Order: sequence, then C-alpha cells, then structure tokens
Amino acid sequence: MADYCRIEEAIGETRASVINKKQNIEFYIRRWSHKNMPHVGDEFSARVLRVDSALMAAFVDLGPNSGPAGMLRFTMSPNAPRILEGQMLRVKVLRESEPDKGPLLSYLGESTAKSAQKEVAVSLKDMIKGRYPKISFEEGEVNGISWAAEEEVALKDHGYIYIEHTRAGTMIDVDTSGGQKTKVSIAAAKEIARQIRLRGIGGLILIDFPNFRKKKDRADVWQTLVDGFNSDPNVVKVGPFSRFDTVEFTRSRTGLSIANVLCDKNGYPTPETMALKGLRRLMKEARVDGGTRLVLELPRAALEWLEHDYIDWKSPLTDKIGARFTIREGGALDVYKDEK
Repeated sequence: MADYCRIEEAIGETRASVINKKQNIEFYIRRWSHKNMPHVGDEFSARVLRVDSALMAAFVDLGPNSGPAGMLRFTMSPNAPRILEGQMLRVKVLRESEPDKGPLLSYLGESTAKSAQKEVAVSLKDMIKGRYPKISFEEGEVNGISWAAEEEVALKDHGYIYIEHTRAGTMIDVDTSGGQKTKVSIAAAKEIARQIRLRGIGGLILIDFPNFRKKKDRADVWQTLVDGFNSDPNVVKVGPFSRFDTVEFTRSRTGLSIANVLCDKNGYPTPETMALKGLRRLMKEARVDGGTRLVLELPRAALEWLEHDYIDWKSPLTDKIGARFTIREGGALDVYKDEK
C-alpha cells in the first residue's frame, strides 16, 4: 500500500519518495547522466551479440551509452523464433543493470530497425505509477535519501544494525550493544525489513543475529522478519535460521539500490554525488539570499566532474538562480557569500 509519492526535480537528478501513513517506504533516484541507460519498462530495438546455449540466453546490444549487454533468457521468450547472432529484436527491460551486469530482458518481437536503440522510455513517475496504479503525486523536497545509504542504523530503544554491500550480496549484522538479545533482535528484524525496501536492496541478503538459547526466541524473530515484508510488492523468500543463527533470504531486484546510485564500490560518495549535492546546496542558499553572489566550494573530484560537463547543468542552474555563482575547489563542500 502507498498513500502518495513526493517527486523532486533537481539539477542533475529526479528524486522520489513513496509515502504510506506519513512514513517514507521507498526511495528512488533517476539521474540525468543515466538517461540513456535501460530502466524498468523501457523498450529497445536490440542486436543479438551472441547466443549462449549453456545459459539458455542471448546477450544483446541495446545501443550507444546503454551499458553492458542485456540478457534475454529463452525461458522469458516463449513466443520468440530461433534467435541468431546479428538478429534485430524488440525487448523490454525487466531488471535494470547492476555493477558489471547488464539488464534482464523479455522478448517483445522482431525489429525492423537498422541499429540498436531505445524505442520507448519510461519515466520515473510512470514506473512508480505502474508499481502503484492508484498512487497520487505531489511536488516537494525529498529528504533522507543520503541517510538511506549509510551503513549504520540505530534502533529506537537499543542496539544497531550494520548494512554492508558486497559483490556476492548484502550482509547485515545485528549489534545488541548490551541490550536484551530477543528484544533487540525483534526490533532489528522489523527495521531490517523496512530498510531493505526503503533502500531498494535486492538479491541475496544475509543477517547475522545474536545467538539464541531458546527455539521460541528464534522463531519469534524469524516470524517478525517475514511479517515485515507482507506489504512489499517485490518477491521475498526467507530461509530458516542456520545453526549459526544467521538467516538468508532473497528479494527480487528491479533497479539499483540507493547505495549503488550514490556510492562507489567502497561505500564512499561518488564525485557525481558530491557535485549534485553541492548544486542542491547552492540552490537552497540562493533561495534564501536572493540576489547575493555565492561561492560553491567542492573537493577536486566533484569539481572535475562538473567541469567535464557530463550533463548540461550550467544552463538550467543559471535559469533558476541567475549567473550569480562561482564554483571553485575547496577542501570540503561549502557555500558562502562572495564578498568581493
């Protein structure tokens, strides 16, 4: 269930928060730099690069700047003719690209296009509408997304959970910090289910709970975790507790998690994330100090990202606040008045 969705159109990205009972339940980011990348629901004319009989799949080129080749599984192509290398097909994106992995596709039909290209683009708003057909939208500031990439999450009463992304999957550790094991673990199970959905985490997930002495305590924690996903539209399959008091489960993946978008493989904000954060801060200060010349200082990597001009950010920024800003290198992100 979802009551409404708040959408924020910012320089360099669109942010969205799905809200239910006044609480954020899902975050999304769609960046300008990813406009040519395949998103869920997008349709392409694609060229078959190779057919892998062992994997029962074909790998296809989706066109310029679309990232790694997409995978078309034969099991998802019941109406497809025999697929051959060089063939042009129409495909639809079921799951977006991951680091080092192309998107998962379904077969729509044969294509008469001469080259691989995007044919139908689905906006972030349309994607959310497809997920929640009755949802309404409002424009407004979307806060909390940066926090949704943090590794540490404090529980309300006692304890912490730590969320770490690896190539193999997502690892979550429950730290009781001296609290009562079962009470903290039940609270952690509820929060983990909420955080997984909020952050858009999918794939294999493993939770390391404290050791329990009683089977009932273990069963209560497990059931709390399962119940936490009752309203999640994604498919979640939870395994039993292992003898090491760990729980493995999977959640179907449709797109990148918030951490995948904001951070590099080591968990640090990317230069793009820092640059766009700086532009957001500059916009905010410009609204407060109307007419004042402002200086935005950024770390070198973020400044170089802006200077490379991966996206057309300068024109829309000037249209919004005027040409009253200077961007220069600094040790940390900062915005202040230009006193010169």
